[in-house]
Amino acid sequence: MPTGTVITSVKDVLAAALGIVESAQKEVVWIIPASINTLSLTYGGVDKIKAFIQKGGLSRGVVQISPANITEIQLFLDAGEDIRHSDEMHEVFMFVGDKQQSISSLNIGVKEFTIDTPVTAFWSDSPSYAEYLVTSFERVWSEAVPAEERIKELLE
Repeated sequence: MPTGTVITSVKDVLAAALGIVESAQKEVVWIIPASINTLSLTYGGVDKIKAFIQKGGLSRGVVQISPANITEIQLFLDAGEDIRHSDEMHEVFMFVGDKQQSISSLNIGVKEFTIDTPVTAFWSDSPSYAEYLVTSFERVWSEAVPAEERIKELLE
């Protein structure tokens, strides 16, 4: 069983996820609800991702893209992220760095996250747990639509 820490605030979840970005060397993969993506802007998410990518890192993620968040998604795309769209996974959050550190959460019934939304997330530095999450990510990634394609569809 992997060891780790339970995190119960969205602010701490975001801090842990951005900490994973800062410590990763090669790759970060993520699935996040659109509202969590929006909140990450408040904590410097674009700048942290951009710095990671400029150091040679690869960041791939899946988020729901709608007319309401096209502008912020474009900021992450301009920073160099590879993003895809899915209408699934609204209650799932996962962030994995270098198949080592991870934070994940399944929050049934939450439609939109705010900084005050109660959550139960699990942070771990277990490579086996990270590998489990990456395997799940790859399945979702393979079925998701490239962000550019989704944005073009929404703007037509």
